[in-house]
Amino acid sequence: MIKTSKRKKVIVIIILLGTLFFLVNWTGIKDKLEPGYMSARIADTDSLKELLHGLKEKLEKPEITFNGHALAYDAPGESYYVTQNMENGVWDGMFTCEDGELYWQEDSYFESCEQAIAEGHRFVLYCIDRRAGWYSTYQIVFTGMPMIDITTQTGEPIGDDVQPAQVRIWDMKFPGSEYQSTACEVSVRGQGSRNFEKQGYKLALDHKLSLLGMRRDDDWLLGALYDDDGLIHNKLSYDVWNAIASDNAVTKDNGTNLEYVELFCNNTYMGVYGLMERIDAKQVPLEKNDIMYKCRGFATPDEEIVEDFGLSVDYDIKYPKNYDRETWIPLKNYLDIFAVDGVSDYEAARALLDMENAIDYNIFIILTRACDNYNRKNTFFVADYDKNSGTYKIVKIPWDCNATWGDGLYKGNIDRKLYNASWAYCAWVWSDDIRSMYKCYPDEIQEMTLARWKQLRQEILSKERLFHMLDEDFHYLHASGAYDRNYVRWNEHGREHWEDKYIYEYIDNRLRFLDAYFEAPYFDEEPLSEEG
Repeated sequence: MIKTSKRKKVIVIIILLGTLFFLVNWTGIKDKLEPGYMSARIADTDSLKELLHGLKEKLEKPEITFNGHALAYDAPGESYYVTQNMENGVWDGMFTCEDGELYWQEDSYFESCEQAIAEGHRFVLYCIDRRAGWYSTYQIVFTGMPMIDITTQTGEPIGDDVQPAQVRIWDMKFPGSEYQSTACEVSVRGQGSRNFEKQGYKLALDHKLSLLGMRRDDDWLLGALYDDDGLIHNKLSYDVWNAIASDNAVTKDNGTNLEYVELFCNNTYMGVYGLMERIDAKQVPLEKNDIMYKCRGFATPDEEIVEDFGLSVDYDIKYPKNYDRETWIPLKNYLDIFAVDGVSDYEAARALLDMENAIDYNIFIILTRACDNYNRKNTFFVADYDKNSGTYKIVKIPWDCNATWGDGLYKGNIDRKLYNASWAYCAWVWSDDIRSMYKCYPDEIQEMTLARWKQLRQEILSKERLFHMLDEDFHYLHASGAYDRNYVRWNEHGREHWEDKYIYEYIDNRLRFLDAYFEAPYFDEEPLSEEG
């Protein structure tokens, strides 16, 4: 019995000594490690080799979280994505894993947060459990742009049919919620663009959220920007229109807002998208008897079609929800006068338009050379009801502004655009209604246009302000790493023939041209093709 007792004591002592050796050795390794970033220490090559000695790689990776939330994941690239606030200029946040300890592989890019984000550098993070005898590795990419992840309930790709999904939003750029998650319904959006390789989506949340600093809502649009060279034309157009609209007395011409976001769908990176508010009764805003139409084409009224004058072929009524034949009449009256080459009754034409909005819209169309918006297409028409007179005035709001600022169709392919420097001197793209009025009554239209142009040029449309807007947007796109990442994802589509300098060149030349042009307007012959 004495020998057995001694043997047990020896075994216990050996175990204790082994444990002590392990703890001392483990502590020694940890003591050699450098202080880390975001709650994970940095291990150099030798320390990492010691940490991993005798361990097996665990392929079923335990979940790691950032600030308590799961990470966005791109399965094809085997990379996890984390958003950062670029304005801070330092690494911010905390990684955690319940199943092990986290260590960064030594990397000089940790010393340059801005460079690492801009270049989309991949860091390697280890999760190690020495006691259990395993480790896992993770490739981590930091982005300076907010992210949205959509996971469909079935795991199937997003299609034309509405399907249930879960959406997660990470945002460290705009004040508010850093992370939000909710159930939603999602489907493909657009007309011709729904056939593009990179598609846009409609997002209906199960409750209202404020996203990326925009309004609180449950109805959102994700624009693919696939046919928007440089990812800039829609964003700049909407911002410029809203600046113009905020500078007039019109109350119902508010356009959409667009904020950039990187999108993931079913664990696949999808590139840069534009998250947009809908142009609807809330955005404008509309009142009880107002009407909103969205134009998709060029239809004109046909008296023989009783129900809607044939207008529903190319127009949708967005407000009110319930409508009848009478709801089409304000639009029909507008088209009866303006869908012709020249106005016969100037006073009747003037009475149908909110002239302040009409002049502003025409200036916007001419400035941007919006070759896919000038002839009613891609325009929201608001029939603004005057309760005192019982009449309507038409207000216009632009939409889908990718073919702007010198870009047009590329060899007839609707999913591509091409810059043409000569279009800075174009003299035929006018809004249809003001063009018709000018042809018959040029003096008043020219006078109103010139006066408003000079007013806008003082600040809102100054070269300095427009260039500053471009500088900010391009810096954000490039510095976030998202610009290059998007074009790598889509095989350079939209960047093959594009350089950021083109839009600066167009604006510089266009402003100088229009300063003289509005003094004595004229019309060039409209080209047979919009191809670049």
